[in-house]
Amino acid sequence: MRKIAVLSLMLGLAACQSGTDAAPADTGAAKNAGAESGASAVPASASETQKATAERAFAALRKLEPGFERLGFEHLIGDLDRDSHDDVVVLFGQGTPDATMAASKKLVVLMSRGQDFQALPQAGMPEFCPELDKISSGRLYLRAIDICSAARPKTTDYYVYAWNGQTVAQAEHQSRQQRVLAELAELGRAFRMRDKNIVLGRMNFPLEAVGLPIYETELEKVAKAAGGKIDRAMAEKHYTDLFPDSRADTYAETIEQVIGQTFQSEPDGTLVGMRKRQQGKTEEAYSISIRPDPDADREEGNHDLIDAEVSVIAAAAEEVEVADGEGGKSVERQEGAESLILHLIDGRLRLAAFNVAG
Repeated sequence: MRKIAVLSLMLGLAACQSGTDAAPADTGAAKNAGAESGASAVPASASETQKATAERAFAALRKLEPGFERLGFEHLIGDLDRDSHDDVVVLFGQGTPDATMAASKKLVVLMSRGQDFQALPQAGMPEFCPELDKISSGRLYLRAIDICSAARPKTTDYYVYAWNGQTVAQAEHQSRQQRVLAELAELGRAFRMRDKNIVLGRMNFPLEAVGLPIYETELEKVAKAAGGKIDRAMAEKHYTDLFPDSRADTYAETIEQVIGQTFQSEPDGTLVGMRKRQQGKTEEAYSISIRPDPDADREEGNHDLIDAEVSVIAAAAEEVEVADGEGGKSVERQEGAESLILHLIDGRLRLAAFNVAG
């Protein structure tokens, strides 16, 4: 019978930082946020060829949308139709003539045709308010956001568009819940298979050693010698001090038990999935909750857009006989729990906190 240890304390780990404008190395895609002046600020790493490609595409777009840069824009560069010539995707703001900020956004796909660029028809283009993600392997990745004009919009859905021989059309879609569950499935497998690269890749280093569940371990000693910090190399070497097999298996078991369950919506929009079972005398309860737009997003010093906070909780209760101190016995209910708290940032789950066993 698998035991779930008694909860002792909650430890917070800083949410992992991730860039919002980095283009994948395999695409050469330049993602650009247009300045108020309308000048195109291309990343320094972009080649002169890419710059020239973008400028030719912008020139073609100005014929259709004069002054498209006025309320800000961004773009991606990549080969969408596999003809060995880069295409350009532009997302720009729209508003009234006297507007100073965009009320909506328009996406235009410009295909390379000889020395010119041709805009694809708007039919089939996203009807949601999109954000650019990347172009990878000829596929355009987009995110749908909740409010176009919001200063800190939240992602609600994830889309992939692909060339179908005539145009770029939607090929895949994931809701926020589906993305969370897919990410959890990968993390659960990593805990089960002891894949420390995946697990540690979801943490932000260096870690503060104070309060971490590494008491009387080799990791505690080396962290103390390093000034109370734990870097990635130290965590890899002493991985089982951070995540002993029992703890890793509890996380994996919880995810495996709940991930296929039907999730119910709470009044505040939180989605909750749960599975209970009886193991001998032990009652076990596993749950996963997905809370959109968490308060943690507004904490001072936080710079990440947290699209959801995810709680993974395993709890157990058992009636056991204990000595009553008077020569007899009494029945006592013993309870324990362990949990993971994760944040969905840029479509990836990041470890934010976890409960530890004493």
